[in-house]
Amino acid sequence: MTTPFGGGNIVGRAAAVTAGAGSRTVLITGVGKGLGRALALELAKKGHSVVGCSRSQDRLTSLHSELSLVDSPLSDSAVSSSDKHFFMTVDVCHRDHLKGLR
Repeated sequence: MTTPFGGGNIVGRAAAVTAGAGSRTVLITGVGKGLGRALALELAKKGHSVVGCSRSQDRLTSLHSELSLVDSPLSDSAVSSSDKHFFMTVDVCHRDHLKGLR
């Protein structure tokens, strides 16, 4: 799978983010299940902040609860793990949902 910006393998790009020094903010669509959820959990464990969207609020709530249990070696002890992440219910296939993101 390639991305429209710059090409390349998305899994390879995710590996590059996890290998980088320091924490980053990562945007993941489809974060509620499957590969998106797995990436969110792995990146959070490595100290990165996750911004994600999903069509299901229930799945976002579940992921947010799970992330509150993640202990990252890079995390700031003054900020809880779940407070580092931001999730929203969005269906990226609908233009009217995307207009609210601007």
